[in-house]
Amino acid sequence: MTFSYPGRSDPVLDGIDLELRAGTSTAVVGVNGAGKTTLVSLLSRLREPTTGRITADGVDLRELDPAGWQRTVAVVFQDPVRYPLSAYDNVALGAIEHHGDREGVEAVAERAGFAGVVEGLPHGWDTLLTRELPGGVDLSGGQWQRLALARALFAARHGARVLVLDEPTSALDVRGEAAFYERFLDITRGLTTVVISHRFATVRRAGTVCVLDSGRVTERGTHDELVAAGGTYAEMYAVQAARFAP
Repeated sequence: MTFSYPGRSDPVLDGIDLELRAGTSTAVVGVNGAGKTTLVSLLSRLREPTTGRITADGVDLRELDPAGWQRTVAVVFQDPVRYPLSAYDNVALGAIEHHGDREGVEAVAERAGFAGVVEGLPHGWDTLLTRELPGGVDLSGGQWQRLALARALFAARHGARVLVLDEPTSALDVRGEAAFYERFLDITRGLTTVVISHRFATVRRAGTVCVLDSGRVTERGTHDELVAAGGTYAEMYAVQAARFAP
């Protein structure tokens, strides 16, 4: 599969070949500009491949109803959408037809680490998350990321099968990031998960790690296998690990 943006001759993704096995987690790493976020937009059908195809259970995504496919994919972007609605509505939008599932909303908030945030809001779940309306408040970047994760998990609770996490901890503080790492396997259990991150503490918990370089998958394996192989992944990991060495 290849993909080129309009007006650009050089492809962002160039002959990429990637298999995501159902019910497993795959981490995608690479330098800035390697095509990681473009891959997310293609998986969620915000864009279409220039050549080649993406299939789900052998069926070309272009043969599926776009809206129907997008309901099966829950995406947490690095900069999530901030709806000027109540905290409850912001989470329930993950599966709006199940808005009345309050038990579910509270359950996914707990899994995503957002329940504690709600407890601190002036009107709890009814608090408006915008300063532009009377009585409304805003959240920090990390709190919005936790909310976005809860929204994606609510979508998964009601039928979404694919979870895509694009730099899910970029705005979290050290404590929040560590808590996410500890919950990662629980959060993603049973889902086909794609996590894009430059933080190896998250990446190493995925079942498979893929290195994206110049629009292609150049390495694939577990964290331990790729470190032992001594290639690009091992170099990237060593550089990051050195920052935390005493």
